[in-house]
Amino acid sequence: MKLKNILYPLILLLMAAGCKKEDAIVPDKIVPEYSLPQGNHPYDTQIIDFHNKYGCYILYRFTEKDFKWNITNNLSYTADQGDENYIAPALDALDKYLFKFYSQDFLKKALPYKIILSARIREITFYNDTLATPVNSVSAFSHFAFGRAGSSLSGMTDDELRVMKSDLHREFWKQAVNYGKITLPPAFVSATNYADVFDWTKKYYGVFMPDVNALSPDLYGDFQGYIDVIVSNTLGEIEQSLFLPANDPNGKYKLKYNIIVNYYKEVYGVDLQGIAR
Repeated sequence: MKLKNILYPLILLLMAAGCKKEDAIVPDKIVPEYSLPQGNHPYDTQIIDFHNKYGCYILYRFTEKDFKWNITNNLSYTADQGDENYIAPALDALDKYLFKFYSQDFLKKALPYKIILSARIREITFYNDTLATPVNSVSAFSHFAFGRAGSSLSGMTDDELRVMKSDLHREFWKQAVNYGKITLPPAFVSATNYADVFDWTKKYYGVFMPDVNALSPDLYGDFQGYIDVIVSNTLGEIEQSLFLPANDPNGKYKLKYNIIVNYYKEVYGVDLQGIAR
């Protein structure tokens, strides 16, 4: 028997086996990382509505990983669970001091994956001790955290509330800008060569150094300093302080201030100056 007479039927069998209809590929079902509601309170409905509108989770029950994880490192803070007796006023405070100043469209762009409500946030020192003074807000890659979801909120003075408001906006903008959700003004980015700036020359370049431990200034820290100033001071107050020649000899603070204010008003419709009124 010739070899081809043996191989030909074998090839046909292999071809038939290869053409056998395969089972349909069923994609794996993606399970959400978090489940809402977390409890059975009236405010849980508000949290669900917020998630449905913006795609952002608000968590008052969270793990250490939820709070600390920041891609390549952990936040040097510790956070207590939110006090479920005070979540409703914490949500009201977020709306009053933060959310109401931005449009729905902007919030959809700028909000993080989750907002963590903590009764108390404290900084961890180099020696692994915990500083007693509570922190209003911190942020990471996927969240910003509010540290007043507890009894301390009701006892805050007007000055403390003003600082809290500034801290909330700073951390909100920090996570939005640092991780590319909202763009920095190109003119602000190009306005300063930070390699030329030192603590004793910062006013000549219009630079803020909010991190007291930083050896040198950087673009994002500088921007956060401007957000702090803009949202906590009216233009009139700034003109009588920061913009005075003694503090702004080269007019750089005023220049960069106007760059930020005008850019976000024109591009995103955000009135940053209106936050301090």
